[in-house]
Amino acid sequence: MNFTEPEFMKERFNCPLCGTYAHMRWERLHDSNRYVNFFISNCACCDKNSLWRIITFKSPFSEPENAELIYPDFGFAALPDDDMPHDVKVDYEEAARIFSKSPRGSAALLRLGLQKLCKHLGEDGEKIDKDIRSLAAKNILPPMVVKVADTVRITGNNAVHPGTMSEEDFDNVAFKMFDLLNFIVRKGISEPKELENLYQLTPEGPRKSAEAKDAQSKQA
Repeated sequence: MNFTEPEFMKERFNCPLCGTYAHMRWERLHDSNRYVNFFISNCACCDKNSLWRIITFKSPFSEPENAELIYPDFGFAALPDDDMPHDVKVDYEEAARIFSKSPRGSAALLRLGLQKLCKHLGEDGEKIDKDIRSLAAKNILPPMVVKVADTVRITGNNAVHPGTMSEEDFDNVAFKMFDLLNFIVRKGISEPKELENLYQLTPEGPRKSAEAKDAQSKQA
C-alpha cells in the first residue's frame, strides 16, 4: 500500500486518523483576535482534525515555515491493518508514536512485533529469519519477503545492540518496516480469511466434492 506521510501545509496525504489518502483543509487557530501557534488539518474524507504546532517561521512576523504533528502522535506511519493481532498492534502503534524521535527504538519494537506475528502464523517466534523462510516454504508468504525480512532482522538487532548502521539507515529502513508488517498481515491473515469466506459461499455439494478431492490428493 502506498503511504504519503503527513506534511505541514501539504494539500494531500494519508490522514493519520482514518488512513485515507485525501485532501486536507488547513486553518490556523486563534484566541479572540490573536493567532496562536497551532494549525489544524481537516481531512476531506473523515472530517476529523489533526493538530500541528508551529516550530519555525520564515522570518519574524511572517508566515509559519514548519510545524510538527502533535495529534495524533502516531501519524507518521500507515495505520495497522484491521486483521493485525492485538499484541502485535500494540508494538506497531508504540513504534509509530516514537518513530520521529527514535527510529532506533521504533525498529526494535517493530522487530518484536514481527516475532509475535510469526507466532500467530504458526511459527515458534524465536528466530525471525527461520520463521520467515518457513512461512515462505509453506506458500503462506511470497519468497521475496525473505530478502526484505532479512533486512528487518538486521535492523532490529542493531537497534538493540551496537552495529554499523547509520542514523540515516534507521530512518530509511525502519520506516519500511511498518509496511512489511502490514504486508505480512494481509498475506498471512487477511487474504486467507477472505478466501475462506468466499469458499463458504459456494454451494455445499461442489464444496464437499472439492474437499474430497483434496483429501485424496494428500493421501496419494
